[in-house]
Amino acid sequence: MATRVVVPDVGQTTDEMLLGKWRVAPGDTVAVGDVLAEIETDKAVADLEAYVAGQVLTLLAEEGDTVRTGDALLWIGEPGEEIDEEPARAPSPRPPLRQAQGRAPLSRGRGAGGEGEGRVLASPAARTLARERGVDVGGMKGTGPDGCVVKRDVLSQLAPGDSDSVGGTSVPLNPMRRAIAARLQRSVREAPHFYVAVEVDMSHALKLRESLGAGVSINDIVLKACAGALRDFPRMNCRLEEDTIHYLRDVNIGIAVSVDDGLLVPVLERADTLSLTEVAERSRGLTENARAGRIAAGPQAGFTVSNLGMYGVKWFSAIINPPEAAVLAVGAIEDRLVLTPSGTAARPTLTLTLSSDHRVVDGVLAARFLGAVKRRLEEEEA
Repeated sequence: MATRVVVPDVGQTTDEMLLGKWRVAPGDTVAVGDVLAEIETDKAVADLEAYVAGQVLTLLAEEGDTVRTGDALLWIGEPGEEIDEEPARAPSPRPPLRQAQGRAPLSRGRGAGGEGEGRVLASPAARTLARERGVDVGGMKGTGPDGCVVKRDVLSQLAPGDSDSVGGTSVPLNPMRRAIAARLQRSVREAPHFYVAVEVDMSHALKLRESLGAGVSINDIVLKACAGALRDFPRMNCRLEEDTIHYLRDVNIGIAVSVDDGLLVPVLERADTLSLTEVAERSRGLTENARAGRIAAGPQAGFTVSNLGMYGVKWFSAIINPPEAAVLAVGAIEDRLVLTPSGTAARPTLTLTLSSDHRVVDGVLAARFLGAVKRRLEEEEA
Protein backbone atom coordinates (compact mmCIF):
# COMPACT_ATOMS: atom_id res chain seq x y z
CA MET A 1 0.00 0.00 0.00
CA ALA A 2 1.31 3.45 -0.91
CA THR A 3 2.60 5.62 1.94
CA ARG A 4 1.82 9.28 2.37
CA VAL A 5 4.83 11.32 3.54
CA VAL A 6 3.87 14.35 5.61
CA VAL A 7 5.62 17.42 7.00
CA PRO A 8 7.08 16.20 10.30
CA ASP A 9 7.06 17.90 13.67
CA VAL A 10 10.57 19.35 13.71
CA GLY A 11 10.57 19.43 17.51
CA GLN A 12 11.25 23.16 17.66
CA THR A 13 9.09 26.21 18.30
CA THR A 14 7.61 26.40 14.83
CA ASP A 15 4.84 24.50 13.00
CA GLU A 16 5.10 26.50 9.75
CA MET A 17 7.89 25.80 7.29
CA LEU A 18 8.97 26.42 3.71
CA LEU A 19 9.49 23.70 1.14
CA GLY A 20 12.89 24.88 -0.06
CA LYS A 21 13.88 22.33 -2.70
CA TRP A 22 12.74 18.94 -3.94
CA ARG A 23 15.55 16.39 -4.18
CA VAL A 24 13.35 13.84 -5.99
CA ALA A 25 10.85 13.82 -8.85
CA PRO A 26 7.86 11.60 -9.72
CA GLY A 27 9.09 8.25 -10.95
CA ASP A 28 12.32 8.30 -8.93
CA THR A 29 13.12 5.22 -6.87
CA VAL A 30 14.16 5.93 -3.29
CA ALA A 31 15.61 3.87 -0.45
CA VAL A 32 15.18 4.36 3.27
CA GLY A 33 17.35 7.28 4.33
CA ASP A 34 17.41 9.02 0.94
CA VAL A 35 16.88 12.78 1.10
CA LEU A 36 13.51 13.77 -0.34
CA ALA A 37 13.46 17.53 0.17
CA GLU A 38 14.97 20.51 1.98
CA ILE A 39 12.61 21.93 4.60
CA GLU A 40 13.23 25.43 6.00
CA THR A 41 11.93 27.18 9.09
CA ASP A 42 12.55 30.89 9.48
CA LYS A 43 15.88 30.08 11.10
CA ALA A 44 17.08 26.67 9.94
CA VAL A 45 17.27 24.18 7.09
CA ALA A 46 17.03 20.41 7.45
CA ASP A 47 16.77 17.38 5.17
CA LEU A 48 13.58 15.33 4.95
CA GLU A 49 14.54 11.65 4.73
CA ALA A 50 12.56 8.74 3.33
CA TYR A 51 11.49 6.23 5.96
CA VAL A 52 10.04 3.80 3.37
CA ALA A 53 11.46 2.51 0.09
CA GLY A 54 9.67 2.62 -3.25
CA GLN A 55 8.87 4.87 -6.18
CA VAL A 56 7.86 8.51 -5.86
CA LEU A 57 4.29 8.44 -7.18
CA THR A 58 3.40 12.12 -6.93
CA LEU A 59 4.50 15.38 -5.34
CA LEU A 60 1.80 17.39 -3.55
CA ALA A 61 3.60 20.72 -3.03
CA GLU A 62 5.86 23.03 -5.00
CA GLU A 63 9.17 24.58 -4.10
CA GLY A 64 8.58 27.79 -2.18
CA ASP A 65 5.23 26.66 -0.75
CA THR A 66 4.52 27.31 2.91
CA VAL A 67 3.65 24.01 4.60
CA ARG A 68 2.61 23.07 8.12
CA THR A 69 3.22 20.08 10.35
CA GLY A 70 1.01 17.22 9.15
CA ASP A 71 0.51 18.47 5.59
CA ALA A 72 0.97 15.79 2.92
CA LEU A 73 4.05 16.30 0.75
CA LEU A 74 4.29 13.23 -1.49
CA TRP A 75 3.31 9.57 -1.95
CA ILE A 76 5.77 6.66 -2.14
CA GLY A 77 4.71 3.18 -3.28
CA GLU A 78 4.96 0.59 -6.01
CA PRO A 79 4.94 1.67 -9.70
CA GLY A 80 1.36 2.18 -10.90
CA GLU A 81 -0.08 1.81 -7.41
CA GLU A 82 -3.28 3.72 -6.75
CA ILE A 83 -3.30 6.49 -4.19
CA ASP A 84 -6.03 6.54 -1.56
CA GLU A 85 -8.01 9.75 -1.60
CA GLU A 86 -7.81 10.81 2.07
CA PRO A 87 -7.66 14.18 3.85
CA ALA A 88 -4.30 15.86 3.34
CA ARG A 89 -3.69 16.12 7.08
CA ALA A 90 -4.69 12.57 8.01
CA PRO A 91 -2.32 10.87 10.52
CA SER A 92 0.76 9.29 8.99
CA PRO A 93 4.08 8.03 10.36
CA ARG A 94 6.50 10.87 11.04
CA PRO A 95 9.45 10.90 8.65
CA PRO A 96 12.76 11.96 10.11
CA LEU A 97 14.41 15.30 9.48
CA ARG A 98 18.14 15.64 9.77
CA GLN A 99 20.79 18.23 9.12
CA ALA A 100 23.37 16.81 6.73
CA GLN A 101 26.74 16.72 8.47
CA GLY A 102 28.85 19.75 7.69
CA ARG A 103 26.21 21.32 5.43
CA ALA A 104 25.07 24.85 6.16
CA PRO A 105 21.69 26.18 5.07
CA LEU A 106 21.59 26.97 1.38
CA SER A 107 20.49 30.19 -0.28
CA ARG A 108 20.18 30.90 -3.97
CA GLY A 109 21.97 34.21 -3.48
CA ARG A 110 19.31 36.47 -5.00
CA GLY A 111 19.93 40.17 -5.12
CA ALA A 112 17.21 42.78 -5.05
CA GLY A 113 14.84 41.34 -7.61
CA GLY A 114 17.60 39.46 -9.46
CA GLU A 115 17.66 35.88 -10.65
CA GLY A 116 19.56 33.09 -8.93
CA GLU A 117 23.32 33.55 -9.22
CA GLY A 118 24.45 30.17 -7.91
CA ARG A 119 23.94 28.70 -4.49
CA VAL A 120 25.82 30.17 -1.54
CA LEU A 121 25.97 29.27 2.13
CA ALA A 122 23.54 31.55 3.98
CA SER A 123 21.18 31.15 6.90
CA PRO A 124 17.45 31.67 6.28
CA ALA A 125 17.48 34.70 8.60
CA ALA A 126 20.33 36.27 6.61
CA ARG A 127 18.61 35.56 3.32
CA THR A 128 15.31 37.05 4.54
CA LEU A 129 16.99 40.21 5.86
CA ALA A 130 19.01 40.59 2.64
CA ARG A 131 15.88 40.31 0.53
CA GLU A 132 14.04 42.86 2.69
CA ARG A 133 16.93 45.35 2.60
CA GLY A 134 18.02 44.80 -1.01
CA VAL A 135 21.42 43.32 -0.15
CA ASP A 136 23.07 40.76 -2.44
CA VAL A 137 24.58 37.87 -0.46
CA GLY A 138 26.12 36.34 -3.57
CA GLY A 139 29.62 37.77 -3.08
CA MET A 140 29.46 38.24 0.66
CA LYS A 141 32.04 36.59 2.93
CA GLY A 142 30.26 34.78 5.76
CA THR A 143 31.47 34.70 9.35
CA GLY A 144 29.31 31.76 10.46
CA PRO A 145 30.37 28.10 10.62
CA ASP A 146 31.87 26.84 7.34
CA GLY A 147 31.76 30.40 5.97
CA CYS A 148 27.97 30.58 6.23
CA VAL A 149 26.55 34.08 5.73
CA VAL A 150 24.59 34.94 8.88
CA LYS A 151 22.45 37.92 9.86
CA ARG A 152 25.33 39.93 11.32
CA ASP A 153 27.10 39.76 7.95
CA VAL A 154 24.07 41.30 6.23
CA LEU A 155 23.73 43.93 8.95
CA SER A 156 27.36 44.93 8.39
CA GLN A 157 26.48 45.84 4.79
CA LEU A 158 23.68 48.22 5.77
CA ALA A 159 24.03 51.96 6.07
CA PRO A 160 24.44 53.33 9.62
CA GLY A 161 21.11 53.53 11.37
CA ASP A 162 19.54 51.01 8.97
CA SER A 163 20.17 47.86 11.00
CA ASP A 164 17.97 47.49 14.08
CA SER A 165 16.07 50.78 14.05
CA VAL A 166 12.47 49.79 14.88
CA GLY A 167 11.10 52.88 16.57
CA GLY A 168 7.81 54.00 15.07
CA THR A 169 7.46 50.93 12.85
CA SER A 170 4.87 48.13 12.76
CA VAL A 171 6.11 44.66 11.89
CA PRO A 172 3.89 41.58 11.43
CA LEU A 173 4.89 38.46 13.31
CA ASN A 174 7.25 36.31 11.29
CA PRO A 175 6.56 32.55 11.07
CA MET A 176 8.84 31.78 14.01
CA ARG A 177 7.22 34.40 16.24
CA ARG A 178 3.74 33.20 15.26
CA ALA A 179 4.70 29.63 16.08
CA ILE A 180 6.25 30.62 19.42
CA ALA A 181 3.12 32.58 20.30
CA ALA A 182 0.83 29.69 19.35
CA ARG A 183 2.84 27.06 21.21
CA LEU A 184 3.27 29.05 24.40
CA GLN A 185 -0.37 30.15 24.41
CA ARG A 186 -1.31 26.51 24.08
CA SER A 187 1.10 25.57 26.88
CA VAL A 188 -0.26 28.17 29.31
CA ARG A 189 -3.87 27.39 28.35
CA GLU A 190 -3.68 23.58 28.44
CA ALA A 191 -0.86 22.65 30.81
CA PRO A 192 -1.50 23.40 34.51
CA HIS A 193 1.94 24.73 35.42
CA PHE A 194 3.25 24.49 38.94
CA TYR A 195 6.63 25.61 40.20
CA VAL A 196 9.21 24.40 42.69
CA ALA A 197 12.53 26.12 43.37
CA VAL A 198 15.73 25.39 45.28
CA GLU A 199 18.89 27.29 46.10
CA VAL A 200 22.11 25.45 45.27
CA ASP A 201 25.53 26.02 46.83
CA MET A 202 27.71 26.15 43.72
CA SER A 203 31.08 26.07 45.51
CA HIS A 204 31.75 22.50 44.40
CA ALA A 205 30.50 23.11 40.84
CA LEU A 206 32.71 26.18 40.42
CA LYS A 207 35.78 24.24 41.59
CA LEU A 208 34.87 21.48 39.16
CA ARG A 209 34.56 23.94 36.32
CA GLU A 210 37.93 25.50 37.19
CA SER A 211 39.60 22.10 37.20
CA LEU A 212 38.24 21.26 33.73
CA GLY A 213 39.10 24.56 32.06
CA ALA A 214 37.22 27.29 30.24
CA GLY A 215 35.58 24.88 27.78
CA VAL A 216 33.04 23.81 30.41
CA SER A 217 30.31 26.26 31.40
CA ILE A 218 27.97 26.35 34.38
CA ASN A 219 25.13 25.47 32.00
CA ASP A 220 27.02 22.34 30.95
CA ILE A 221 27.32 21.29 34.58
CA VAL A 222 23.58 21.90 35.07
CA LEU A 223 22.80 19.84 31.94
CA LYS A 224 24.93 16.98 33.22
CA ALA A 225 23.21 17.09 36.64
CA CYS A 226 19.77 17.10 34.99
CA ALA A 227 20.70 14.16 32.77
CA GLY A 228 21.65 12.04 35.78
CA ALA A 229 18.51 13.05 37.67
CA LEU A 230 16.28 12.24 34.67
CA ARG A 231 17.86 8.80 34.48
CA ASP A 232 17.11 8.28 38.19
CA PHE A 233 13.55 9.64 37.86
CA PRO A 234 12.28 8.24 34.53
CA ARG A 235 8.74 9.47 35.19
CA MET A 236 10.04 13.01 34.66
CA ASN A 237 11.33 12.05 31.21
CA CYS A 238 8.09 12.04 29.27
CA ARG A 239 5.84 13.83 26.77
CA LEU A 240 2.05 14.23 26.91
CA GLU A 241 0.48 13.96 23.47
CA GLU A 242 -3.31 14.19 23.50
CA ASP A 243 -4.36 11.69 26.19
CA THR A 244 -1.23 9.51 26.15
CA ILE A 245 1.93 9.83 28.23
CA HIS A 246 5.00 8.72 26.30
CA TYR A 247 7.87 7.78 28.61
CA LEU A 248 11.09 8.20 26.64
CA ARG A 249 13.72 5.51 26.40
CA ASP A 250 16.63 7.95 25.99
CA VAL A 251 17.48 10.95 28.13
CA ASN A 252 17.39 13.77 25.57
CA ILE A 253 17.48 17.35 26.88
CA GLY A 254 16.40 20.47 25.03
CA ILE A 255 18.66 23.53 25.29
CA ALA A 256 16.82 26.84 24.87
CA VAL A 257 18.91 29.00 22.50
CA SER A 258 18.12 32.62 21.72
CA VAL A 259 18.44 33.43 18.02
CA ASP A 260 17.64 36.53 16.00
CA ASP A 261 13.95 37.35 16.53
CA GLY A 262 13.14 34.04 18.19
CA LEU A 263 14.07 30.87 19.98
CA LEU A 264 15.27 27.42 18.96
CA VAL A 265 15.56 24.33 21.14
CA PRO A 266 18.23 21.94 19.83
CA VAL A 267 18.30 18.60 21.60
CA LEU A 268 21.29 17.06 23.38
CA GLU A 269 20.86 13.36 22.66
CA ARG A 270 21.47 10.63 25.27
CA ALA A 271 22.86 13.18 27.68
CA ASP A 272 23.10 10.69 30.54
CA THR A 273 25.68 8.63 28.64
CA LEU A 274 28.04 11.60 28.11
CA SER A 275 30.91 12.78 30.26
CA LEU A 276 30.88 16.42 31.37
CA THR A 277 33.47 17.38 28.74
CA GLU A 278 31.38 15.62 26.07
CA VAL A 279 28.28 17.48 27.24
CA ALA A 280 30.22 20.76 26.98
CA GLU A 281 31.53 19.99 23.49
CA ARG A 282 28.19 18.88 22.08
CA SER A 283 26.09 21.60 23.70
CA ARG A 284 28.50 24.22 22.36
CA GLY A 285 28.18 22.76 18.86
CA LEU A 286 24.39 22.63 19.10
CA THR A 287 24.23 26.24 20.25
CA GLU A 288 26.57 27.51 17.52
CA ASN A 289 24.71 25.61 14.83
CA ALA A 290 21.31 26.84 16.04
CA ARG A 291 22.48 30.46 15.93
CA ALA A 292 23.83 29.88 12.42
CA GLY A 293 20.52 28.33 11.31
CA ARG A 294 21.57 24.69 11.42
CA ILE A 295 19.53 22.32 13.55
CA ALA A 296 19.10 18.57 13.64
CA ALA A 297 15.41 17.82 14.11
CA GLY A 298 14.26 14.37 15.09
CA PRO A 299 15.28 13.38 18.62
CA GLN A 300 12.46 14.09 21.05
CA ALA A 301 12.99 15.56 24.50
CA GLY A 302 10.70 15.56 27.51
CA PHE A 303 12.68 18.21 29.37
CA THR A 304 14.35 21.54 28.54
CA VAL A 305 16.91 23.75 30.30
CA SER A 306 16.58 27.52 29.91
CA ASN A 307 19.38 29.72 31.27
CA LEU A 308 19.21 33.50 31.70
CA GLY A 309 21.92 33.68 34.35
CA MET A 310 24.43 35.19 31.93
CA TYR A 311 22.18 38.26 31.74
CA GLY A 312 22.22 38.77 35.50
CA VAL A 313 18.72 37.38 36.06
CA LYS A 314 18.57 36.00 39.60
CA TRP A 315 15.61 33.70 39.03
CA PHE A 316 12.63 33.27 36.70
CA SER A 317 9.93 30.75 35.84
CA ALA A 318 9.86 29.35 32.31
CA ILE A 319 6.91 28.18 30.20
CA ILE A 320 6.93 24.49 29.26
CA ASN A 321 7.62 23.69 25.61
CA PRO A 322 4.70 21.35 24.75
CA PRO A 323 4.36 18.42 24.67
CA GLU A 324 7.30 18.17 27.10
CA ALA A 325 6.66 17.58 30.80
CA ALA A 326 8.94 20.18 32.39
CA VAL A 327 11.47 22.98 31.95
CA LEU A 328 14.22 24.11 34.32
CA ALA A 329 14.94 27.84 34.64
CA VAL A 330 18.54 28.65 35.61
CA GLY A 331 19.39 32.00 37.14
CA ALA A 332 22.64 33.79 37.95
CA ILE A 333 25.12 32.77 40.63
CA GLU A 334 25.35 35.34 43.41
CA ASP A 335 27.05 35.36 46.79
CA ARG A 336 24.72 34.73 49.74
CA LEU A 337 25.53 34.90 53.43
CA VAL A 338 24.94 31.58 55.20
CA LEU A 339 25.45 30.34 58.72
CA THR A 340 28.17 27.71 59.13
CA PRO A 341 29.54 25.97 62.26
CA SER A 342 32.40 28.48 62.23
CA GLY A 343 30.18 31.53 61.71
CA THR A 344 28.82 33.51 58.77
CA ALA A 345 30.28 32.89 55.32
CA ALA A 346 29.54 33.90 51.74
CA ARG A 347 28.54 31.08 49.40
CA PRO A 348 28.02 31.25 45.60
CA THR A 349 24.33 30.41 45.27
CA LEU A 350 22.24 29.49 42.25
CA THR A 351 18.43 29.47 42.13
CA LEU A 352 16.81 26.74 40.03
CA THR A 353 13.08 26.91 39.28
CA LEU A 354 11.33 23.87 37.83
CA SER A 355 8.09 24.34 35.86
CA SER A 356 6.14 21.09 35.56
CA ASP A 357 2.93 19.99 33.86
CA HIS A 358 0.67 18.86 36.72
CA ARG A 359 -1.19 16.50 34.39
CA VAL A 360 1.81 14.18 34.31
CA VAL A 361 4.09 15.32 37.15
CA ASP A 362 3.03 15.47 40.80
CA GLY A 363 4.48 17.85 43.36
CA VAL A 364 6.42 15.23 45.30
CA LEU A 365 8.01 13.86 42.14
CA ALA A 366 9.05 17.36 41.05
CA ALA A 367 10.47 18.11 44.50
CA ARG A 368 12.44 14.85 44.64
CA PHE A 369 13.77 15.37 41.12
CA LEU A 370 14.88 18.93 41.83
CA GLY A 371 16.50 17.75 45.05
CA ALA A 372 18.47 15.19 43.05
CA VAL A 373 19.68 17.91 40.67
CA LYS A 374 20.76 20.00 43.67
CA ARG A 375 22.69 17.09 45.24
CA ARG A 376 24.48 16.36 41.98
CA LEU A 377 25.54 19.99 41.60
CA GLU A 378 26.78 20.17 45.18
CA GLU A 379 28.51 16.80 45.35
CA GLU A 380 29.05 15.01 42.04
CA GLU A 381 32.42 14.69 40.33
CA ALA A 382 32.93 15.02 36.58
